[in-house]
Amino acid sequence: MSFADNFYDLLFEISSEDRHKLLLYLHGESANLTNISRNIGLNLPETRRHVTRLIEVDLIERNPNSSYSITNFGKIILEQIDEIAFFANHKDYFQSHNVDSIPREFKKRLGELSNSEYENNILNYIRKMETVIKEAEEEVWLLVDQFPLNHLTLIVEAIERGVRIKIIEPINRLINPDLEAMAPEETLALDRMKTTPLLEQKMLEEINVFMCLSEKNCVLDFPTLEGKNDYIGFVSKDEKALKWGRDLFQYYWERSEPRTLITPSLMAERTRPVSAAEKSNQIVVVGRERPEYDAQAIQDAVDNYDEIILKGRFNIGTSTITMKRSVHVRGEGRTNDIPDTKVYKKGWNFPFLSQEFLLIVGGDKIDVTIENIHIENFNGTCISNRHGNSVTIRKNRITLESGLGRGLSFGNWGDHVVGITSGGESMDKGSFPGGILIEDNYLDFGVSFARGGFISNKGFENSPDYRPDLQKHEAAVCVGILLNRNLGNVVVRNNVIRNMNSRGILVADNWASSDISIIKNTIISEVFGAYPYNSPMAGLGIFIQNAWTEPRSGGRVEVADNKIVCTKVNYSGIAVHGPAMYQDGAGKLEECIVRDNEIELEDGYIGVQIRKSDSTIVKNNKVSGRVYYGLQISGSKNRGGIDLTSHGNIFKENDLEKLVIKEPDDYSDGNVNGYTFTGEEGKSRPAHVWLNPYASHNVIQLEAGQTIIDEGKNTQTKRL
Repeated sequence: MSFADNFYDLLFEISSEDRHKLLLYLHGESANLTNISRNIGLNLPETRRHVTRLIEVDLIERNPNSSYSITNFGKIILEQIDEIAFFANHKDYFQSHNVDSIPREFKKRLGELSNSEYENNILNYIRKMETVIKEAEEEVWLLVDQFPLNHLTLIVEAIERGVRIKIIEPINRLINPDLEAMAPEETLALDRMKTTPLLEQKMLEEINVFMCLSEKNCVLDFPTLEGKNDYIGFVSKDEKALKWGRDLFQYYWERSEPRTLITPSLMAERTRPVSAAEKSNQIVVVGRERPEYDAQAIQDAVDNYDEIILKGRFNIGTSTITMKRSVHVRGEGRTNDIPDTKVYKKGWNFPFLSQEFLLIVGGDKIDVTIENIHIENFNGTCISNRHGNSVTIRKNRITLESGLGRGLSFGNWGDHVVGITSGGESMDKGSFPGGILIEDNYLDFGVSFARGGFISNKGFENSPDYRPDLQKHEAAVCVGILLNRNLGNVVVRNNVIRNMNSRGILVADNWASSDISIIKNTIISEVFGAYPYNSPMAGLGIFIQNAWTEPRSGGRVEVADNKIVCTKVNYSGIAVHGPAMYQDGAGKLEECIVRDNEIELEDGYIGVQIRKSDSTIVKNNKVSGRVYYGLQISGSKNRGGIDLTSHGNIFKENDLEKLVIKEPDDYSDGNVNGYTFTGEEGKSRPAHVWLNPYASHNVIQLEAGQTIIDEGKNTQTKRL
């Protein structure tokens, strides 16, 4: 390389200590000769001479107001001088330490370390490393020559604060820590490190710089000429140095491979580099099917990352994962439209007297998405959405071999097992004003239904008179999706819900501002019903009720384009109920529409039931199979000042052509009470439509040949 004469002229002019001082002074501000002279300690003639020489090589310039300022060219040269000064000041260090092996682009940027503090005391250097970890709030990146056993406790403390840790180690020095030689607290710390996705470890063929870096501190040193780490180097809080360290670490991270623990005599198996978790707000968590690891790993991930990708199988034991911040959790991959990621709970005792959850969503103004996960086993409630701004539950699969042996036990009311609950967690406060979306999920709480539908009692279970003994756990009370205490829009669509022996979808106790849509779901039950809450119905496909356990009126509900198929005895299709409690505040739904649904009951009780509810529109539905009543509209006596009649409901354009009305039998004749069945002197009267005496001003449209029992008041009946 040849250099022009002006290069040597430049070197000569900047080699003066006085001219260097002058440049440093003008780098901060413009000044006239008098101020320059005074601030750099020279007389005016000397100052004028130095200024003239610097102008000649274009390092400074004269301004129109007779002041002087540094040029852009001067700023660049001054920066290079500072970098050369850094190396000159630490000549002995760079004589004995190797910087040749770091990438060339970073070697050219070594001057960015010029504002660093040199630390040549080994103990002080190690203390500074500890300070980096102690003071970190967001991240710690370690580029080390061996696994950092001496910093285990500090790393775990950082993890507990939510700090994300990345470690790169040399592949030829990867060893399993000697657990037998470790103190108990060190072993616990190592276990904690194994459980968290906040810690990521990679390996590199060769480590050419040693570094401990956080978002606000950096400690680094270079290997000696013999390739050793002598713990003598540089400490800095300067942003340039931090950026140099971050860039270099990221360079090595992108070229590293996932860490594989090996014995000293075995080289690590080479694996494909992974890049899915490179974004700072995303993490991939791999299941180990060990509850002592899996539960904590998922919890750490949802506590600290915005997007969590779950991969493999996870056994979370008896733990519950709680989401208190906005987060998107999704499983990786699908095979035959079934999520590849599996999560399950295991290890609880039965019966259970306290509520159990697998996932809880609950945090102020949070937005949460859970999707593409197969939850294979749980106890109590699988996903409980308690409060937040919005929640989306999409494309998940929630299955149980049987609901038996699970659920919160309520004595005579049975053991309750619920797939998804969404709504406020307290009686006086609703939640999710930003809306709830539950779509494309598959729920089945009886994948082993072929072994008898869970109830087997010498064939008695096939009788409509039979009731399982819920207190003795003969049947669980299984609910697919429960929507309660909601404030805003709720959409439940395109879900498949199988083998819920109580309620496929249950809507209850929502606020007047709620707007709930239940659309295009498929609900199938092939198991015997639980007859929950002393109901004459074995189970219900879709159940809508306001003021069930709380005095509330409820908002708007639309039930449309759903398919309900129930094969066992005494199931009903859709029911819309008014208040079940009679206190101030209990009222009726603002609006309810039941339209375009297909209901097939093989040996059912009622197709559609309206009870103690007003202004429900039931239209364009198709009801088929065998039932005692296609439609029932009933009310009861007013209580506590609450209107419990069924008023102004409309039943029109419904297809009952393939609906067979059962003949009276011992069961129907034995339950003539004006509520379960109507009739006289122990003789029941099934029909296509039955309105009891507390139904008034309802509108009924029937096809020719369809039967109606009208005990109500002012019914408008139209036959086509």
